[in-house]
This record gives sequence, C-alpha cells and structure tokens, in this order.
Amino acid sequence: MADNECKAIKEFIGSRVNFAIFKLGDDNPRYQEVCKNQEKNWQTVDVILRKLEDKDRRAVLRYYEDEVHKFSFESDGAYLQGVRDCFSMLAFFGVLGGRCPRGTSKE
Repeated sequence: MADNECKAIKEFIGSRVNFAIFKLGDDNPRYQEVCKNQEKNWQTVDVILRKLEDKDRRAVLRYYEDEVHKFSFESDGAYLQGVRDCFSMLAFFGVLGGRCPRGTSKE
C-alpha cells in the first residue's frame, strides 16, 4: 500500500474514532460521569505532582502521555481490524458480489 493510501486510511480511522468519542458523550451518561470525575481528579493529581521534583514530575507525565498514545494505537488497530472483519463478513455472505472460501483470509 502506498504511503499516501496509508496516510488517508489513518486519517479516516482517526476521524471515525473521534466521531465515535463525540457521539459517546451524547449517548452515554456513564461516560459523561467518568469525564467529570477525571476533571475533578486532575485537580488532586496536579497538587500531588507539584510536590514532586521537576525530573520526577516529568517522568510521571511522560508515562501517562505514552499510555494515552499506546491506547490510541490500540484503538486505531482495533477499529481497522473491525473494518477488515466487516468486509470479510460482507464478502462471505455475498453482499460484496462474491464469497470468501472458508478458512481463507487476506489480513
């Protein structure tokens, strides 16, 4: 796959994940509650972090930032796998004009 195709797919996945998160906030009161709790918890965490030396504070923040990045990669990968699985199922059921032989997959 060409670099521009990969970039387009990544941008598409990113936009769909962002849209899903946006819709999640509209449709899920538990998610809204967790977001509010996180805002409150950040104030407490910020007080604790300020007690640390700069080097230690940066290490903790870097760890959590990397966790967020890792989760982002995992979410994008799960989304892409879901798209692949969807196309495989559609092909299997003949919706895409043909059937995939059982036991074969192009992943």
